[in-house]
Amino acid sequence: MKQKLLSTIVISAVALTTSLSANAANVYKDDNSKLDVIGRVKVNINNNDADSVHRESGTARLGLDGKTKVNDAFGVFGYIIYDLAAQETENVADRLKIREAWVGFDFNEFGKVSFGRYTDAFYLVTKVTDLFVDWGKYNGVTYWGLTKNDFGGRKDGQVKYQVKYNGLQFAASYQFKQSNKYINYGTGFSAGYTGEIGDKSIGILAGYNHYDGLTNQPDSGYHGNGLFYGADKNEAAVSIFYGDFGAPGLYAAAVYNYGKLARTYKSNGVEAALSYTTPGTDWTFTANYQYAHNGDEKLSRSDLSVLKSAWTGEILYRVTPKFNIYTDFEHRYKSVLKKEKEDLATIGLIYNF
Repeated sequence: MKQKLLSTIVISAVALTTSLSANAANVYKDDNSKLDVIGRVKVNINNNDADSVHRESGTARLGLDGKTKVNDAFGVFGYIIYDLAAQETENVADRLKIREAWVGFDFNEFGKVSFGRYTDAFYLVTKVTDLFVDWGKYNGVTYWGLTKNDFGGRKDGQVKYQVKYNGLQFAASYQFKQSNKYINYGTGFSAGYTGEIGDKSIGILAGYNHYDGLTNQPDSGYHGNGLFYGADKNEAAVSIFYGDFGAPGLYAAAVYNYGKLARTYKSNGVEAALSYTTPGTDWTFTANYQYAHNGDEKLSRSDLSVLKSAWTGEILYRVTPKFNIYTDFEHRYKSVLKKEKEDLATIGLIYNF
């Protein structure tokens, strides 16, 4: 009953916000503080591989983003955003859930410290190829996403520090114990440099993370899919990029990753993305390819050792800066854990506020 009431409130708030002008997203602002309503609504028409249950699907996001300047030395900030499915899902909990949430301190040129649910510091290296509205990364060559103990994506119970100075950047994160993800603790690091060539950005980044697996859970150990729940994970990656995604002109990026999930697999992966936005920013055309090879015989089949192999394309048209029409399509090849090839396609409408 409570979840139904909260869903109704979220839907009503999304409808109200999107019916107002773009400037109405700011609900409070003065010389030291501001509070914004943020989110989006999205509707898709899917083929069978993209969604075998819903030919038409809808999602919404709604959240708050605020900050306050305490004095000249530091400020405080907070952020929360919910994901809401506009159709029934097998798992009721998936219909309304927190996507990201954090609070923290901003020490100006000395960096920021935040606490909450988000991606770890390592993701700052790999996000340069995370470009698509719907797919693209297929969980990425770094965030393999093969099991719930694969430690990728957004996780609860983290603290993260980030700082930038004259183009240099550094980030570190610590993951506290999270039993439902089989994590005892985790650490992540990234560092790099971002500069400019002419009017285009250019950067190189590197990172490392480690997750200590929790093996005292009732179902820790090997499962029927050949994966070991609660295994330790180590991972390193380097990435480069040129341009500014979504701005007029060319954007290109590439990631190389090496990682190992103990007792299960080790991966060498590459991912490359290329995008072009027309001079008026009306159109953006994006393509991506990713490949990850398994070097551990425990998970390899006699005829296959590919963990992931997929190419993706997207065409996006901006009717207005906030209202976009797009189509995503992706071809996923057979892999160690996927017996059949898939061809995903969707057409979507999205409004951001």
